[in-house]
Amino acid sequence: MAENIGGGATMPRRFLLIISTLIVCMTQENTQNSKGRKIAISIALGIILIVLPGISWIYLRNGLNWRKTAQAELKEFGKVRSAPVIYADGTKYDRIDGKVCVIHFFGDDPQLTEANKKIIEDGQKLFDQFGQNDAFRLVMVSKEGSSEFRSHYQKLPSIDYATWVWSGATGSWKTILMNGYESYCLQEGIKPAEEYYALADTSGTIRRYYDALDDQQVARMVQHVAILLPKE
Repeated sequence: MAENIGGGATMPRRFLLIISTLIVCMTQENTQNSKGRKIAISIALGIILIVLPGISWIYLRNGLNWRKTAQAELKEFGKVRSAPVIYADGTKYDRIDGKVCVIHFFGDDPQLTEANKKIIEDGQKLFDQFGQNDAFRLVMVSKEGSSEFRSHYQKLPSIDYATWVWSGATGSWKTILMNGYESYCLQEGIKPAEEYYALADTSGTIRRYYDALDDQQVARMVQHVAILLPKE
């Protein structure tokens, strides 16, 4: 993926680069003038000892405030069900146990609509961003579907990875997700979106819902995923 869905802050790095360039220019320009050189060095030291620590503190404070705000948005809206796979020897393995899950409900016999196409392609972007973390899963609930729909997701570069969990248990998933989403919409005082994601933490608790067709909400979901993922 060329860019992450959630974006990233680069201002501190850019500012430090600009300051460093200015310091070099100031000292070089005043090399022939000892008095000017001393002034340039004093200014440079002032920037290094006073200005830069102050800027770092501001960014640190803002970062902590952002994290607190983001964490406060994560609440509880019920538990997800398991997504088991049964091996030939009879052993059963829950593919999402202990995982942070982004969940979308396509339902029975989904078609390749523009909305579904976007959700599938955003899934690939999410894989590009978090797929290397074994604690992350993309849970797609779908039963059958048109040949165009199935062909579209089967062609994804990452589709064979364990990150993708396709479940056909549409009945139980629908009940779980809709009950939680109804509670979420009432709590937030919002109208239900046509398509939505649910985000569950490693304990299987649904922490928040997002409009799957709203890029700003999807970006916020990415930030919440980063918070919930265990540190590697």
